[in-house]
Amino acid sequence: MRSLLAEAGGFALAEPAPADQAALAAADDGAFDVDPDDRPQPPPLGLARAAVLDAATGQLLGQVSWHQVGYGRTRACAAWNIGIGLLPAARGRRAGSGALRLVARYLFDTTDLDRVEAGTDVDNTAARRALEAAGFRYEGALRGAQVRGGVRRDMAVYGMLRSDE
Repeated sequence: MRSLLAEAGGFALAEPAPADQAALAAADDGAFDVDPDDRPQPPPLGLARAAVLDAATGQLLGQVSWHQVGYGRTRACAAWNIGIGLLPAARGRRAGSGALRLVARYLFDTTDLDRVEAGTDVDNTAARRALEAAGFRYEGALRGAQVRGGVRRDMAVYGMLRSDE
């Protein structure tokens, strides 16, 4: 039985199950994967993950992740950076916006940080619509932030403040 972190709007966040990573990898269509880079990368500090589930059936829909980022020397300048990956079969069910809204609410409810942010490829219109539907505001573009297909790609950046709710 999974341990639930949060549930709202027909979606749930849960502790990942051992088989989740394999299920996600097997069904991933790679539509917005970045190019491989063989250089060693340190893992993001404090990376956390939760499974995204259909709250009624328990069906695995994808996962969300989050890690802390900083924009200054104090905790008041820290934020959560979140990511989401949905299984292709879960797309078009509002699972993206539901899970993004849920993880932002979970982070505001369980931590003292006042900002949650996310980024996506500028051409990923589905992710951009999901972020906006979840209450995130478009803040601009990070030029050339990702490499895909050997080409530097811009990322659209979105943010939500605790005071936005």
